[in-house]
Amino acid sequence: MAIHKTEGIILSSANWSESSQMLTVFTPEKGKITLSVKGSRRINGKRGRPLRFARLEFSCYLREGKESGYLSDVEPLEVYLFEKDGQLGRLTFASGAIELLNNLLTAQDPQPACYQITLSFLRMTDTLEKKRLPGLFAGYILRLVSLLGFRPNLAGCVGCRKGLTEIIGDSPKETDRLMISIERGGMICDDCRSTSPGQNQLVALPVKLHGTLVRLLESSLEEASQIKVSLDNLHQTVDLITSLLKYHAGNIRPLKSFDFLDKLVRAVKTYGG
Repeated sequence: MAIHKTEGIILSSANWSESSQMLTVFTPEKGKITLSVKGSRRINGKRGRPLRFARLEFSCYLREGKESGYLSDVEPLEVYLFEKDGQLGRLTFASGAIELLNNLLTAQDPQPACYQITLSFLRMTDTLEKKRLPGLFAGYILRLVSLLGFRPNLAGCVGCRKGLTEIIGDSPKETDRLMISIERGGMICDDCRSTSPGQNQLVALPVKLHGTLVRLLESSLEEASQIKVSLDNLHQTVDLITSLLKYHAGNIRPLKSFDFLDKLVRAVKTYGG
């Protein structure tokens, strides 16, 4: 096996002996790989500590044509400590983002754009004012699913292509709802719902939240962090994206980091919603 040097982010780790671990690592060049790390749990181990929230440089031996190998050495390039005000919330958002990323990525599928936005997300989660983190998190997950081919269609009806104003009129009320077809991955009008059998997975989306999601989809992470996202809106956004991914991605497991959704709600409450 040849030795390789690459940077990456640890997505998950699992102990496989009293002193060793298996690391799942996201790298920009090789995608998702698995590394065996002997002695990584020893305080006096020869290798550097494989930090979870950090950009790391890995020296590793990889099997030819495989997505697994052995870690030789690791050096921190950038560490995200989340020590500013609202540490629990910062850790919750970062943990949820990394777990979602781990669920979505497949082995040996480089996703350099996803890697770069994840680094940006972690940096901003580490440094921004806590009140900006809900918008940042919502913007990140929408950007991530878009890059991986699961962008929800919010521009018009996925059936007949009617535009938004044709569906809800020029003066929608705050109580109006748009229907999202989970099977078809986007908005669906009443006419298409009535004429298309099998539309049994529908999510009601408030008109105001639809406008927020469209803004988030069109924003950079910096811009998204400046969009006010309420507790209810964030919760509905996570539920919608999770439902779409479970149906279309197939390999999505329920997010459980820190009892993810409950912790997310408690974290957002500390920001005043």
